[in-house]
Amino acid sequence: MKERQMWSDDWIGLPYAERGRGPDAYDCLGLFLALHRARFDRILPDPGCTIREAVRKDAVQFYLPRYERVSVAQEGDALLFRMAERPLHLGFALDSDDMLHIDAIAESRVERWSRASWLSKLEGIYRIV
Repeated sequence: MKERQMWSDDWIGLPYAERGRGPDAYDCLGLFLALHRARFDRILPDPGCTIREAVRKDAVQFYLPRYERVSVAQEGDALLFRMAERPLHLGFALDSDDMLHIDAIAESRVERWSRASWLSKLEGIYRIV
């Protein structure tokens, strides 16, 4: 846990921006992509749109075949949450309980995604294959 706290501290408190891809501000997709690049040296395809636009373009369905649905999260997994009954929010799993994420409500932060308020919105946990 100490290692996670050390690296994740640098990613806490970053501001939100629609279509933000960093390094100064992020949206939830931009933060997820940046974390994969930083933690795993992995460049993931960017649909170049907001999460809402991605839903309208059905980009979620296009990208899901690149991911395997899993039941227990590990670092780097995509946590996809329903907002307004649609898969609109993405979190970066830190482990089986915590995530690093950002939204228009607050700066980037670590939260327990396994608590009831987030768990009730969880569409699924996805791992890159």
